[in-house]
Amino acid sequence: MNYYELTCTVYLLNNIYFDKVNEEIGNHINRSMLLDNDLSNVHKRKGYKYYVFDTLYPRESDKTYKGGRVYIFRIRSIDKELISKIKNVITKDISGNLKILSTELKTHKNIFVTELYNVTPAVLTIDNRFWVKGDSLELLERRIQENLIKKYQDYYGENIETKESFIQGIELRNNKAIGLRYKSIRLMGNKFRILVKEDDISQKLAFMTLGTGLLEKNSSNGMGFCIGK
Repeated sequence: MNYYELTCTVYLLNNIYFDKVNEEIGNHINRSMLLDNDLSNVHKRKGYKYYVFDTLYPRESDKTYKGGRVYIFRIRSIDKELISKIKNVITKDISGNLKILSTELKTHKNIFVTELYNVTPAVLTIDNRFWVKGDSLELLERRIQENLIKKYQDYYGENIETKESFIQGIELRNNKAIGLRYKSIRLMGNKFRILVKEDDISQKLAFMTLGTGLLEKNSSNGMGFCIGK
């Protein structure tokens, strides 16, 4: 298994508050994908898109990213063809607040993962609302597991049969849910530290998390972008 990471260097045309940044990046990626027939079909279809992106770096202490400054963000995918095509078109869109100056694509081979941290909030929808502190951790773990198994089986066409969670332990890293704008709503998510078991299936699911993101809204709003240790 590999995942592929596209680092984009971007010039910001106008100030953007932090809770709008991921929507801005997502809109730029979406507009770019419409410039390629294959990517346009991916964008329009329902189901998993198999990519995730993070937010702008370096972070701004006042939470406002500044017009006239240069930042970077990353896009990850387990699909080499998909992310290579995105690389080819992402500099062509000039209609938004982001001007992509350069891109660099790297391959990350399968690594042994002991811990996962999501650097953008992870979103879980339950009963038409968002999971928040105080809700069931057992439900959270189960939904994380189910989501990753579905992604893995859908992409690789290989069944995963296990009754055991790949999660050895999970820690909530924020006191209040973190809200990011998406269309007319605010997505409320959380940041987690996840301890990963050592067996083969657990490692496959952990690596899938790095390549596609944790839980929901990965490709639309960059939610659940993870780093591993």
